[in-house]
Amino acid sequence: MKALVFDVYGTLFDVGSIVEVCRPIMPDPEAFVAGWRAKQLEYTFWRSLIGRYVDFWQITTEALLYTLKRYSLTIPEERKTQLMETWLRLQPFPEVKTALASLKHHTRIILSNGSPMMLSTLLNHAGLQTEFDAVLSVDTIKLYKPAPQVYELALQHLGVAREDIGFLSANGFDIIGAKAFGFTVYWVNRTGAVLDEFGIAPDATVRSLDEVVALLR
Repeated sequence: MKALVFDVYGTLFDVGSIVEVCRPIMPDPEAFVAGWRAKQLEYTFWRSLIGRYVDFWQITTEALLYTLKRYSLTIPEERKTQLMETWLRLQPFPEVKTALASLKHHTRIILSNGSPMMLSTLLNHAGLQTEFDAVLSVDTIKLYKPAPQVYELALQHLGVAREDIGFLSANGFDIIGAKAFGFTVYWVNRTGAVLDEFGIAPDATVRSLDEVVALLR
């Protein structure tokens, strides 16, 4: 591999870390966060299809408001702000920092649905901003993954053959989109999820970034 492209949410950073913030507020915080995340992604698909782009921060806000209604929950505005700000302070998975350091001989970039503000704040908070040569957001083209135009952003930026680009994500739709585009794909399947039936499979399935490091040695 000449370059590595990383997804962010669920791949480098643990969305499940939001559960602890929700615990004092929600009767079932795990279900609430899972529902919020699912609706967040669903809205990205809808907005790409109907051509009504708003950035990922706005989508995350709309998904939060929906999920609160879904669970018949009313919380003060300051609590909503607190919940939204958890997306700016997610915890990286335990092996991420050392694994990125081990991969520093590759060009490493981020390609994410996240808005530029969300990504820069998150990376700075985690101290990972210097680990990447570039941070690419779908905000540039105003389409969300898995639209092929998103993966084209990375290809154009890197200027190498697509099969020489290793793509890492924890999200099945992202894996399928990147592989259909022609990248060499590593599915970081931390939870033992089942891949959707699209007739497309990743080049390798791993449980952590440490396994990617081992594969690329």
